[in-house]
Amino acid sequence: MQREIRIEDKSLIDSREITKIIIQNGSGFIWNADGWLKLREDHRIVGNLTGCLVGLPRQETLQGLPLVLLPEEVTLLVEKKVARLIDDSILTELPPEQTKERYISYKEQNKKEQMDCYEDQRRQQVTSMIDRIIDGKRRKLLGLNTKKRKRSDEGEVGEEKIMDIELDREEILKNELNKSAENFSPPVLVQTFTSEQWLGDTDTKKVIWKFPESDHEKLKYFVFRDLWEKGYYITDGHKFGVDYLVYPGDPVKFHAQFLIVCIESNSNIPPSDLIAYARLGSTSRKTFVIASKLPDKEDIFYSSFQWNEKS
Repeated sequence: MQREIRIEDKSLIDSREITKIIIQNGSGFIWNADGWLKLREDHRIVGNLTGCLVGLPRQETLQGLPLVLLPEEVTLLVEKKVARLIDDSILTELPPEQTKERYISYKEQNKKEQMDCYEDQRRQQVTSMIDRIIDGKRRKLLGLNTKKRKRSDEGEVGEEKIMDIELDREEILKNELNKSAENFSPPVLVQTFTSEQWLGDTDTKKVIWKFPESDHEKLKYFVFRDLWEKGYYITDGHKFGVDYLVYPGDPVKFHAQFLIVCIESNSNIPPSDLIAYARLGSTSRKTFVIASKLPDKEDIFYSSFQWNEKS
């Protein structure tokens, strides 16, 4: 099926890195945190987080990766050239030797970066304490107590005599750093991958994405795309019994403004359903909207309804 792709700002799409969507059992998943953040902040794609948080695995209030995308979101991202689809079956196969070597090299580089970071922090820590370390070594050479709270002998020897002992500051700093390095056993952190890191164009399998197929799916997608191009955030509306919930901004900051139900222009909606939807919109403080499309046209028209109780 061929459809015209409408892009408001081509420079925005072309200048961004393509996001990888993993297709598994007919659903699109985002496993990468950077990809999830990019889609939400740059392209107003919300999806639905379904995983548990690593630090809080026994609660259900906050969800983590993977992000499951609506079929409409997957089709939209592909049409706008924001994302490309990857067959998940290749992630279950044994990687080739070249990929294994790249992983080992990446692992060693990651360990080196952690070591460099540790050494920089350790150097700053030792440097900030070097005066106290030198003072302790001077007192130890004179047979004095090195503990700050037990320096009753300091008056007998005198501060000048303690300071007369010359020590090599740089040598002491070097020895302290070497001492800390000997007591340190890498690796500091173990990285857990949530997706394959080096999939290239030649490694991926062709994905056949068929959504939308039916007339109702096409209508839903056209409505979703039209609302997205108007600048709204859209989520699935199943918890309200509608097709979409539409937000004026990010759903973490705003309540939904519209309840959208997609109905073909030549279909009839029972009066009881119309009343139920209108009352739902009134009780939830949202505007109930019917979205329709004329046959053989992509223009969407919207009809809003408001429940009005007679006094």
